[in-house]
Amino acid sequence: DNPLCGDVVGMDFRVQDGVISDIRFHGRGCAISQASASLLTERLKGMSLEEAKKVSKDDVLGELGIDISPARIKCALLSLKVLKVGAYGLAGDDEE
Repeated sequence: DNPLCGDVVGMDFRVQDGVISDIRFHGRGCAISQASASLLTERLKGMSLEEAKKVSKDDVLGELGIDISPARIKCALLSLKVLKVGAYGLAGDDEE
């Protein structure tokens, strides 16, 4: 979560053979955090966990396609933080 804006994002993954076969996000917050989560989940479907771990801040910000003020960077990158926690947590579990 992002206490500055009150943003909350969670992600549910389904991984088969090391590949994200389904991914969804749920949450609430500002338009930037929710748009970022939506775009990121669309991009990740079909990607391997190893590829997902390599998604960078620049990738996420570029996907948004707008200039983000320094005060809103945490909003834009919240979904990436959630992804990284999930991807590293699932690395050894193929049935989530």
